[in-house]
Amino acid sequence: MARHRVSAETGEALDSRRPAVSRRPAVGALAALALAGLALPRSALPQQPVEIAGHLLDAGTGAPISVALVSIPALDISTLTNTDGAFHLVVPAGSHTFEIRHIGYGTRTTEVEARAGGTLSLEFRIEPAAIEVAPLEVNVEWRPSSLEQVGFYERRAHGSGRFYDPEDIRRGGDGLIVGWRNMSETILNMNRSGGVWCAPQILIDGRRDRVGLMTTLAHHRMGGVEVHAEPHKVPGLVPLIRAAGEDPLCPTVIVWTRQWLTAAELEERRIVLCEPGPTTERAPLVVEGTVTDALTGILLPRATVTAWITEPAGRRREKETTADDNGRFRFCDLDPRTDVSIWARFAGLSGELAPVAAETAPVTADTAPVTRDLEVPISRHGHVAGRVFDLRRGEPVPGAEIRLAAGAAAPAPGDRGPPAEAGYLTTSDEHGLFAIPDLIPGDYRLAVSHPDAGVAGETIPVPSGSTVDVRVELDPTPPPAPDAASPAAGPRIVAERRHPRLTEVGFYERRRESATRGRGHFFTRERIQALAPTRLTDLLTEVDGLREVCPRQTCRLVSPRAGRCSHVSVYLNGTLVMDGRAWDFEQGGVDDLAAPHEVVAIEVYLGAVSLPGEFAAPSNRCGAIVIWSG
Repeated sequence: MARHRVSAETGEALDSRRPAVSRRPAVGALAALALAGLALPRSALPQQPVEIAGHLLDAGTGAPISVALVSIPALDISTLTNTDGAFHLVVPAGSHTFEIRHIGYGTRTTEVEARAGGTLSLEFRIEPAAIEVAPLEVNVEWRPSSLEQVGFYERRAHGSGRFYDPEDIRRGGDGLIVGWRNMSETILNMNRSGGVWCAPQILIDGRRDRVGLMTTLAHHRMGGVEVHAEPHKVPGLVPLIRAAGEDPLCPTVIVWTRQWLTAAELEERRIVLCEPGPTTERAPLVVEGTVTDALTGILLPRATVTAWITEPAGRRREKETTADDNGRFRFCDLDPRTDVSIWARFAGLSGELAPVAAETAPVTADTAPVTRDLEVPISRHGHVAGRVFDLRRGEPVPGAEIRLAAGAAAPAPGDRGPPAEAGYLTTSDEHGLFAIPDLIPGDYRLAVSHPDAGVAGETIPVPSGSTVDVRVELDPTPPPAPDAASPAAGPRIVAERRHPRLTEVGFYERRRESATRGRGHFFTRERIQALAPTRLTDLLTEVDGLREVCPRQTCRLVSPRAGRCSHVSVYLNGTLVMDGRAWDFEQGGVDDLAAPHEVVAIEVYLGAVSLPGEFAAPSNRCGAIVIWSG
């Protein structure tokens, strides 16, 4: 029996001879007809069938190809090759397009001519070729055990806050870190849910970032970052923040560094101080020391230390090293014949140049290293400003004694505080005002007392470069009995960090001046949230002498105290938006400018006499309302 070899790639016959057609007994013909009846469409049944027996082989090795799909799409018939690469089909006579599909060989087609009434033997040899498949996406999340231990993924599953896992950090690289370093402008607008504005706080590995270590971390040192606007609403986060001495009501950024890596990974990233090499003709000059914050004395890990070297010929060059995680540094191979000065950088700030005095005696192998400790001005002084009130009468308390001492434990209400030499001592003036400037950042114990008004004590944080406003409310009545049914409000101290923007626009200076001259009314975010107004007009009419008039659908605010006044001018973020002389009712009223929750402070001045210079204008004869939005 002749074999008909066909190329599966080109469709051309490899053997040009016509296949021999063998006549079989009637029994074989009947079987072929029966098979044709099962495999062919009804339209093909009347035609004389052709039995095809084929083999599918690898073109290179000749090995059989099993589990390949052999089909004739036009006839909608198909079969699979067996372990020997063999397949069997019964088709009508004529020309047919065979399609062969296999995952390792791709899809191939070839034309085969089948003559009626016989059996056709075919052999297909094909080359391996991967077929094109649809893309398969497999997402596998690697979860470091360190982040699982601290609850990172549990909090992320809660759906509150923004989370950056190791893959996010790897993709973002240093550019993402720069965004984190500058994120303060974004999260400064996060409100304390209880209504009291507070600045964002940063925790690194569960500890408070006191000196701005966040600004020094490169992306390869970070394992995860969490940003929470309302951390008190996230399950399990409050104990973590309280353990760090921070407020769970304030916006919080938590940075998890790679301090949790395996011992091998930690060793790979560890900064090892150099060791002096073997001495030759002249021993090298070794200089070592520590880098600390100039104000707090806190060690600054991974600070950059630069040696400025002046050679005898006058040529200058620089040499750099990096302090280790304990803030220590060392230069091991400086030339003792050169003049050397060193200085440190940390978080973008630089310290002063420190000369390394030349030794009169020659440097030998036994000479001790030269020690030069360096400082960088990372922290800035903080300030405390406050006012003391009598809780019962609501009046300022002059002559109250204010004691402030460094420490974390708050004094008892009856504690008169530490001696003056152990902290800071001052008294409130005739308006109940007091101020303590130039404090080293940290926690302080504040104790306030007055013979007639009572005592109060609390611990307050003083951040770097910020002013903390303190409102002290003293209660002259004795504390209630422990079993009293309705205890009195009692004395309290409320500390609020000043909003940087309000400091810049002079809000706090005007408020302090108003306390002595009584020429304005001031609403902070704390007070706005405490009053819980539904609209700004409801809040503003709390001011005695300011009332709402609604001649049309739009209401206006008027100040009857000033004669011949129609309505009060309105400023939004320092810009006049509603002129007191030409109020345009078509542009809406005060309530259309902002919602109460969008406002960080409001100033109200009734009459031209009370206006500060910033808002003195002919159009403001009836006074002005100044709204600062967040």
